[in-house]
Amino acid sequence: MQLEFQCQKCEESFSLDVSDMQSDPVLRCPGCGTRAPDEQVEAVVGALEELFAALAPLRRKFTTSVEVNSEDMPPPYDETPAVSAKAAALLDEEDSEDEEGDEDEEEEVAELE
Repeated sequence: MQLEFQCQKCEESFSLDVSDMQSDPVLRCPGCGTRAPDEQVEAVVGALEELFAALAPLRRKFTTSVEVNSEDMPPPYDETPAVSAKAAALLDEEDSEDEEGDEDEEEEVAELE
């Protein structure tokens, strides 16, 4: 069974076999190298294993097909992911450094004039 992914950074599409992810839980874009945290990949693998266990008894009476598009998640999962506090602090720090750099450049230009 294959899982299809598309990198949000470089938009590369790729697929991974579920059994490969179970034995080596690594999710990395082959295009740009962006990698998902190991604990997130392990959580997905664990959830898939639970799903397979729940579907196994139904196989006697029903054939099942599952498709999940992360853009079409049901509530409450349809909300835009919140940025973690650490990531938000890093983004704020980068923004303030950019602003300081702009101010320094403006002062240098003023001194040259």
